[in-house]
Amino acid sequence: MTDWYMDDEFWQRFGPLMFSESQFSEAAEQVPLIRHRLGLERGAVLDLGCGPGRHALPLARAGLAVTAVDTSGHLLSQLAARAESERVELEALQADMRTFQRSEAFDAVLLMWTSFGYFDDEQDHARVLECAHASLKPGGRLLIDVVGLETLCRDLQPVHCTEYDDGRLLIERPVLVDAGARLDNEWLLIDGDRVDRRRWSHRVWSASELTRLIEANGFEVASVDGDYEGGPYDLDSDRLIVIARRLEQR
Repeated sequence: MTDWYMDDEFWQRFGPLMFSESQFSEAAEQVPLIRHRLGLERGAVLDLGCGPGRHALPLARAGLAVTAVDTSGHLLSQLAARAESERVELEALQADMRTFQRSEAFDAVLLMWTSFGYFDDEQDHARVLECAHASLKPGGRLLIDVVGLETLCRDLQPVHCTEYDDGRLLIERPVLVDAGARLDNEWLLIDGDRVDRRRWSHRVWSASELTRLIEANGFEVASVDGDYEGGPYDLDSDRLIVIARRLEQR
């Protein structure tokens, strides 16, 4: 499962299920709320782990200068096609969030939809935050949106099956491991006579664990929310959304 996110075949097969048109519509509805929470009337935004541009595209449509970074050439090609079709201007780069930085260039850095937590090495997550800190202007904002450990403990099922309108079946087999620090998952996509099987692993944090990690890497946490309206994060929340401000000194 190491470096599973670097496999473009994974995104080719499973990406259409993860990035549906309804997901793009949901992201477009979130963007005005994100801009309000971050005070982004104008300026430059870095979208790390941007995928096919669910948030990058509506942010650029709103007039912000968007730099979208991902390791997947396949997902970036989808982003480029949508940007061209919609006549949206943004900068899309194939790069690793553990090393990409542009000194004090951005007003906000976003890590959306659980794009934070892909790595096996714990230090890699700190490296992402170090690069985000370096890329933000003084006082710039960081927003991280993940599924929290509290939500997984509430909702996790040993087997989950989704049937799509075209007849495909997705079987998910998730399990929390390492004392709840990681989610190991096996996905089986059944499409007629074809079965695609992939295993992947993801770091998960409780709200307190994630805020401590962010604070340890040069940020002051401004809010810990359960939705984009600023509702409190609690045991009923579906998302864990942390907004933090870059401190002058790390």
